[in-house]
Amino acid sequence: MTAIAKRPGLPFDRPRTLSDALLGWLDGVPWWAMVLVGIAGLVGFFILSPAHMVANRVASTAEVSAGSQFVYEIVVTNNGPAQAVRTTLTEVLPAGLSFVKAEPAPKQQTGQEINWDVPDLGNHQSATFKVTVKASAAGRPIDMMSTVSPVLHWRTVSVDILEFLSAGVKVTVLVTLYSFLLAIVLGLLAGLGRVTKPPRGVASVFAVSYILRGLVRVAIGLALYYGLVRSGLGGLRFSSSAAVLIGLLLYLAPVVLHPYTISSVYVEVFRGVPMLVQVLYLGFVVRPFLTGELSRVVGREVNFSEFAAAIIGLGLGYGAYLAEVFRAGIESIHRGQMEAARSLGMNYGQAMRYVILPQAIRRVLPPLANDSVALLKDSSFVSVLSVADLTRQGRLYMSRTYRAFESWNMVAFSYLILTFILSGLARLVEKRMSANE
Repeated sequence: MTAIAKRPGLPFDRPRTLSDALLGWLDGVPWWAMVLVGIAGLVGFFILSPAHMVANRVASTAEVSAGSQFVYEIVVTNNGPAQAVRTTLTEVLPAGLSFVKAEPAPKQQTGQEINWDVPDLGNHQSATFKVTVKASAAGRPIDMMSTVSPVLHWRTVSVDILEFLSAGVKVTVLVTLYSFLLAIVLGLLAGLGRVTKPPRGVASVFAVSYILRGLVRVAIGLALYYGLVRSGLGGLRFSSSAAVLIGLLLYLAPVVLHPYTISSVYVEVFRGVPMLVQVLYLGFVVRPFLTGELSRVVGREVNFSEFAAAIIGLGLGYGAYLAEVFRAGIESIHRGQMEAARSLGMNYGQAMRYVILPQAIRRVLPPLANDSVALLKDSSFVSVLSVADLTRQGRLYMSRTYRAFESWNMVAFSYLILTFILSGLARLVEKRMSANE
């Protein structure tokens, strides 16, 4: 069948509806370009919109005599559109005038220079300052004040918030990076443990061969423990409960200390506890305990910061989730790959390192990217440990200025930018890895 060639004037060459005619060009625009346009709009609206502050003098045109006093006004107006904060007004009196008083009282007055802190002004709002001066010569006040102009310094509220949040952005990025690296290491180790052969059941600990080997382990372990107590190393003292616990652990070591058992317990425990509770537990339970014990053993104070506790808490929590990601990735590789590697003379570790893991990592990149974005957002939990991250900086700014709307808008906008950048980097890495494959 021959294809029908399109000729000018055929109906299917034209847009079918008005919306197709007006918006059809959007079909060729990538989605990320639309997101960037939206972000640029938010930047222009919330950040780049300026405040226009103007200071005007209002003075009398009637002549005053030498040595007399007169009052003039300085009217500060914000012509918008953004709100101005942290505004200062500086007035330098011209020669022949001496300062008497001002209302409101100036923040500082030195010689001919007067400084005020101007209240925060929104669009089309103004503030008035009345100044009383003494003239050394006769003349009109409006002419005496025309030689100099008042000076204003201000910031828009969005720029002021961003400057305050900049330190929090840095801390948030560092917490996310360190926690994710720790989570990858823990998740990979736990994932490798989860794919190992599980230990035998509880009934195996009552077998004769197991009992004999277990008693040997218990005897050697308790002998070493008693020797350490007698030597006084580390200030150890003999405890019957400690001896029983050591003996029980040594007897059950092949089952309890098996990689599969340790990995499974780690994954189930940390996936079953909320992330916020883990961060709080590391910060207010584990950190004081370790600080006290390490200080006692070392003989001097050991500093275990809230920053380190936050990283460990997030790393342990997300490591449990990444363990399942790595386990699923490893198990998705066909078992024939392992059999082929072993037939070439590789041992289990070499086969995992050179054959299985390189293929599995390519497959787990998408979920790893998703977890990195989730970790960036969950890093806000570290603010409960007084870590100066983005969320805590936003809370501090709000408590100081009572600007909840502007503060949390900029915090949310900052997280949006960070997550968008991280998602873009993750997609680039995934695309590069897919191209190589």
